[in-house]
Amino acid sequence: MRKVLLLLILVLPTLLFSQKNHTNIYTVSGKILDAETKKPIEDATIIFKDQDSIKIKCGAITNSRGNFTIDVKEGNYYASVEFLSYKSKQLNISTVTRDLNIGIVLLEIDTEYLNEIEVISEKKSLDLKSNKMVFNVEKDLSSAGSSISEILNNIPSVNVDPDGEITLRGQGDVTVMINGRTSTMTKAEALKALPAGSIEKVEVLTSPGAKYKATSTGIINIILKKGKDEGLNASITSSGGYKDYFGGLLTLNHKSEYVNFFTNTSFSNSNPITTAKSENEYFNNGNPTAYLNENSEFDNKQKGFTSTIGADYFFTKNTTLTTTFNYTDLNYNSSGKTNSDFLNTSKEITTTNNRKYDSEFSNEIFEFIVDFEHNFKKEGRQLTSSFRYLKDDENTNSEINNTNSNFTDENFVQKSFLKNSIFDINFINPIGKSFWYTIGYEGEFGKIPFMYTGTASHKDLDYSENIHSAFLDLEYETEKFYFTAGLRAEFQESTIDYINSSITLDENQNDVFPSASIDYTINDANSIGLSYRTGIQRLAPSILQPYEEKISETSSFIGNEKINPVDIYMTNLTYSYSGNRFSISPSIFYNRYNRYWEYVTYETGEQINGINKLITTPFNVGKLDYYGLNLTSTFKANNNLNFSGNLLLVNFDQTGTFEIINTANQTITKNYNHKNLIGSISLLTQVKVPNVFDFQINAKHQLASNALYFKRKAYTYASAAFNRDLFNKEASISLTIDDIFKSKTINRDRFDTGYLSKSIIENKYRTIILSFTYRFNQSKKDRQIDFDKKDTKPNY
Repeated sequence: MRKVLLLLILVLPTLLFSQKNHTNIYTVSGKILDAETKKPIEDATIIFKDQDSIKIKCGAITNSRGNFTIDVKEGNYYASVEFLSYKSKQLNISTVTRDLNIGIVLLEIDTEYLNEIEVISEKKSLDLKSNKMVFNVEKDLSSAGSSISEILNNIPSVNVDPDGEITLRGQGDVTVMINGRTSTMTKAEALKALPAGSIEKVEVLTSPGAKYKATSTGIINIILKKGKDEGLNASITSSGGYKDYFGGLLTLNHKSEYVNFFTNTSFSNSNPITTAKSENEYFNNGNPTAYLNENSEFDNKQKGFTSTIGADYFFTKNTTLTTTFNYTDLNYNSSGKTNSDFLNTSKEITTTNNRKYDSEFSNEIFEFIVDFEHNFKKEGRQLTSSFRYLKDDENTNSEINNTNSNFTDENFVQKSFLKNSIFDINFINPIGKSFWYTIGYEGEFGKIPFMYTGTASHKDLDYSENIHSAFLDLEYETEKFYFTAGLRAEFQESTIDYINSSITLDENQNDVFPSASIDYTINDANSIGLSYRTGIQRLAPSILQPYEEKISETSSFIGNEKINPVDIYMTNLTYSYSGNRFSISPSIFYNRYNRYWEYVTYETGEQINGINKLITTPFNVGKLDYYGLNLTSTFKANNNLNFSGNLLLVNFDQTGTFEIINTANQTITKNYNHKNLIGSISLLTQVKVPNVFDFQINAKHQLASNALYFKRKAYTYASAAFNRDLFNKEASISLTIDDIFKSKTINRDRFDTGYLSKSIIENKYRTIILSFTYRFNQSKKDRQIDFDKKDTKPNY
């Protein structure tokens, strides 16, 4: 609405007071930047007033990179730049008699003006752009008491399953970043402990450029809060709920002229309980041979402590050094009970077993980051560099006991120690006003020793990996057109040392990954973009380790040291419309995966109580074509009602075969030539009841999936949140309810010629959390603006 009003105000006077056709028209251009950050200011207004009448003659609005171009008739003018919350700036233009490029104009924050304005609410919860989607977490009412994993479920096209696995557009292996950097804090266990209240916003990129790693086929970038206001400000959140949930979050920053100190510290305790039920039938030549029914309950006591402490050092207005220390301490105590009934062909119980599983998992993560940024005098020229040291220690101590003496009791310890050092440097340099290039280097040097000590075996694995990367990005932009082309080269050296077997595997890969994108701005509301990118899915130690991990007495998982990386080719076409109340962004995408990994389940040939044991392993089975439609839309019905929706329809078209000889010397062949339509629908509804409370409900429907060897049934679930501001908006209280109807159930079947397994996995309890937040010198006014309030409009 604001853009449209500004354009009307600027264009109408031009039409009413236009001169005769013979008057000369010249082009005036320039760029508007923030005086402190040197970042572009989008939607700043450039105004030309007649010197005699002081009436607006013409105007323009800056684009996303702060650039503007305006056609001005020959004449005498007062020219200025206006933007909300910034001081107005008079331009050094009095007479226009030729084409002018005024260069860079720096706007300074008007702190007195910010303190005076009354804030109501206009910041969008979701910003749709052709190259990315931005989700403003502070607008999500459930953020006060939720973890990051839970809040990601509210983002269109993003889904988080009960195990914490994140998918984007239905595909896994998503790269999750914190503040634009890969981090050990973004793994599933850490995201469950990191509170959503510490996030400012989340950026979703479905087609990242050459500056990102080739493994980053889809990116979720989590931007943590870092105070920007002068002086001391803070907020504290306390949460409690069912089941056995309590926690707290402290955010604090103190900014002076030369230093900005910031911290986010949190603690959480929870006890989610999961139940699982499975019915298994086994065949020989199509005839039933045995049955197995299992009922399980898993009690997971989880404690998490996370802390981010850092400081920005402002050496000059153009040079900043930032140091950040991240620390995470996770402790999970899990206990599970599985009751197993083995039945004969008459469905009579022949034997039973009660399996008790106890596990203690501890994970300590240490991360130290140094970021450097320098902006040169030449506009747009910038040098950035960072160094990161990561240390991630995981320890698992498990004990398994069975009541049936025919089954083996086990005790085992697993340990892994990740040590990683990453260095990068990037240089951006403009050539002219429309073209610039970026060159960069990144070096990553890591080791992951892995140790497994069990009842009957001791297995060690050392994995080390060094990756050297270099990239070149070329960018060109005009008022309507933006084009970028990039090339990334990665040189990987990895070594896998199977210590107990005296086997060492060395693998070196040198790859080049091109990328390109085109964006065209049709008008102020419409744009279209096309992108192409290549990438790779590299091998991880969890995929490569050839040690059996028991899931149950009749089922196990084992890695595959002979697996190959997956080559990825991605194309994306996006149209974006952003109107006053309605916005929509449909995308058509096509991804090709060569040497695609499939987690294959097959019969080992070993029998347990007359039942064939199953094992699951990753295997390159062929190729996958993954293509479909992703549509995201927002609608503001009025000031008190907002909707955000997403539709995902994907065709999963796979070809390939799997073949192996099992321990019984049987040849197992599985065909993976299959097409499968999958997808999801989601709707986030936000309602404001003035002077009472705010309310939101997020509903998701997952379509059924019918593959060759498994089926997952469709399911629908919903989560809700209530929020009320208190004490003149210095505090707020919120209530969140996850899985309102207890319908978030994974109901799936696995089958082959020799077996049929039906299983249901669900949470035993819904989660209900009450949170209270109090802000010290940190009201909501710096986050929301009422554009309809008279005294907040630009001073024309």
